[in-house]
Order: sequence, then C-alpha cells, then structure tokens
Amino acid sequence: MSLYRNSCQTEHRPGNARWVTVRHWGRFGSGGLVLAVMLTAAGCTRRADVGGLVTLDGKPLPTGVVTFTPASGGPTGYASIGQDGRYTVQNGASAGLPPGEYVVTVAANGPAASDSQPGPGSLFDGIRPLVTPQRYADRAASPLRATLQSGTQELPLVLTSE
Repeated sequence: MSLYRNSCQTEHRPGNARWVTVRHWGRFGSGGLVLAVMLTAAGCTRRADVGGLVTLDGKPLPTGVVTFTPASGGPTGYASIGQDGRYTVQNGASAGLPPGEYVVTVAANGPAASDSQPGPGSLFDGIRPLVTPQRYADRAASPLRATLQSGTQELPLVLTSE
C-alpha cells in the first residue's frame, strides 16, 4: 500500500488559470503537513553575526586571528583582524555562528626579527614573535567569553599586556 495517493489534483478554472486542489494528504493526514512546517522552522534558526574592534593596551591590533569555539560543541568561527583592528566572524563560507556560549581566542604575530636572513639555516629563521599575551591564544586559558544571540552584534575584544 502506498503512503500517498493522488495528493493533488489540477483543475482548470475560467480564464485558463490552473488551481491545485488538495484532496488527500496521505497516511499522515494534515498533521504531517504541520509537522513538516514545524521541522522546517526549527532548522531555520537565525545566526549570530558578530564583529568588532580588537585592542591591545587601548590601541587597535592591526593583525591577527580571532577564533570563537563553542563551549558545548559545534562549528568554530574564525576571523582575520584587519589593519584597522576590526574583525567579522565567519564559519566556512558563511557569515555568523549559531547562538550560544563561546570561548574566544586572539593571536597576533609581530614583524619577523630584523636579524633573520632569508634562505637556508636554522628552522627558526623568520619566525614572527607573538604580540598578544599567550593566555589569549590558548583556548583553555583565555579569559574571553561570549554569549551570542541571534542577529547582528558588536563585540569589542579588549586585551591587555599585563
């Protein structure tokens, strides 16, 4: 026995307009339609679009990476810090994150050491030192936390050297 039988019938009405008349919603009845709409709506939760200014000791941080890691699992968001110190979080190719609790990390490297020479040599040639304190780059030690809600929100990240 089929679950669905002739669920819609096309009728011709005056003026060559076609109308679809629902005759039978299958084995699940109209409750199946309501359930389908509810499940679709549940999957359409709004995202949290997050951005802001990253400062270190009161000055905009001109480079670096910001990471939003969900406290209870889920997709991680990333953002590059622009030269003006601003960031906008993305998750893969899409902007924003699901609402929830996040641990935030920030890591920025300074310019390469001036005495390093390009070419073969030590493995550490050209390594750029970390400008931000290590605690902000470590997810377990970072004091930065965020509770994201649906919609657009400005979240300034204020870092200190001390």
